[in-house]
Amino acid sequence: MSIKKMILAASLGLAALSASATPLDSLMGNMNIKLQGLTTEANTFAGTNESTWGVGSITQITGTGGQAWNMGVSDGSYLYYMIYGIADQNIVNNSTGSLDLYNVGATGGAGDGKIHLDIYRSNVNILELTSDFNAQVGDRTGYNMHSLLSGLGPAYLTVEFGTGKQTTNVAGGINPGADETLATLVQVVTSATLPAAGTGQFFADVTGGTAAAQWDSNGLFGHDLDGKFTLSTNGASQGSGVCTDEEVLGSPGNPATCFTGFINDPIRAIRVPEPGSLALVGLGLVGLAGLRRRMA
Repeated sequence: MSIKKMILAASLGLAALSASATPLDSLMGNMNIKLQGLTTEANTFAGTNESTWGVGSITQITGTGGQAWNMGVSDGSYLYYMIYGIADQNIVNNSTGSLDLYNVGATGGAGDGKIHLDIYRSNVNILELTSDFNAQVGDRTGYNMHSLLSGLGPAYLTVEFGTGKQTTNVAGGINPGADETLATLVQVVTSATLPAAGTGQFFADVTGGTAAAQWDSNGLFGHDLDGKFTLSTNGASQGSGVCTDEEVLGSPGNPATCFTGFINDPIRAIRVPEPGSLALVGLGLVGLAGLRRRMA
């Protein structure tokens, strides 16, 4: 191969690499967000009716035109999250032999009736949340905090789950009088308690954070985020991380120390440019208009 061809090939390779490594702050438009996370029913917050909470990381955000942010690679940054305040509203046996699980925000004590998702940005690779999945259930330090996330604030985004996924009321279940249209997280699971397999879906709205203005689009059925995920069991024997079965499931007299549930899969969102970027776009359009006038 000639030197010119080698240089051209290398240039194309670098261009392709650049296109697949979009900085987080440069993302714009329709986005698919990939997450991986851990859930547990242990160490729920005292004084609330919280049934589940968890922690995790966002591994990738892809968008139209080949945009792709990958944790730790594209710009050295990582996104971590804590989800908390999940309470059971109703559990109903369905015709397939699975369970329909309807969740709302926890109440009592620190609970405010909302399911919360707080996202943090960092330049540190927290292996317990990105690859080893051995975060400790007992290291929760508050209703909205785990020790692995302490010191990462302020939050990149704060998010609250919203209604809309469940559009009809359901008869029966453990709470027959419940209005399932008020559920803000809807799941289909093999068991009412972890470990379980299944799927879940939700809408959510950005309520704050340093990047709130860029993610608060209301562009997905009146919400900012449209989430769907799969639920399975955490642990090395299940193909995730380093925790042993006993650490994940516990045993008589020995509660689980690792998180039991493992979730992943995409969330859709729409990211708008930062104000400075909008100004640059405007200047570009002004310049283009001038060019067209000169060419006319």
